[in-house]
Amino acid sequence: MDVQATFDALDDNIVPVFALASLAMLGNYIWFFGAISAGKRDRVFTIPLFLTFFWFAHDSSFVLSYDRWFNTYDHWFPQLFWVLIIFTVGFELYYMRQTLRLGQAELAPGLTPLQFRIGFIMCLAAMYIAWIWLKQSMQDPVYLDIFALTILSYPCLAIGMMLRRGDRRGFNGVMCAGFLMMTFCYFTASTIFFGPYFQRPSYYLVAVASCVTAAAMTWVYLHLPPAPASTSTASDRSEVTA
Repeated sequence: MDVQATFDALDDNIVPVFALASLAMLGNYIWFFGAISAGKRDRVFTIPLFLTFFWFAHDSSFVLSYDRWFNTYDHWFPQLFWVLIIFTVGFELYYMRQTLRLGQAELAPGLTPLQFRIGFIMCLAAMYIAWIWLKQSMQDPVYLDIFALTILSYPCLAIGMMLRRGDRRGFNGVMCAGFLMMTFCYFTASTIFFGPYFQRPSYYLVAVASCVTAAAMTWVYLHLPPAPASTSTASDRSEVTA
């Protein structure tokens, strides 16, 4: 990737890039707040476990790379992204806590709570190591290629989680709408305005696959039965906090 060529393309199209990127991040936060609501409603974890680890490794490493964005490159796009990703890391910490509190019965019923927590931490550490290796293997110094991978991976795993549960537990229409909004806006911006590197056939395929799987996830959600009515007590519900 020619980083300077990408930054030049962003500068040449600052208005549409800023508008579409803002809409994409708005869709991201709509989706995330929808996931919090679905988890409180159904008392289940709402983000597939692999993605909780993968996203946290991706986003926290981006935040920790402050010097790269503000000194090495000193460009408005990664700097703005850095600010927004701080909030995303906060959501991901919430989802990890949500999984630790509500996920053991579904993910590891044969383990004790202590064993589940230890296994959770070990898997998180392993994913961070895998992330470092993956990042070093990709010629993607500004995280734009791999950001597309974080989008494409969600609907594929979310569909599997919905089908395994057999109903809408842990999902709602807000999540689907927010994710569709984010996916469409981000890939519209990147394929049109990010420069020639993002106008290759392989990237177009990633963009199409992401939009199609996001639509497929929504279709699956709409065709599943509603989540069972909650039978938890008021005191149980009060344990799930943001």
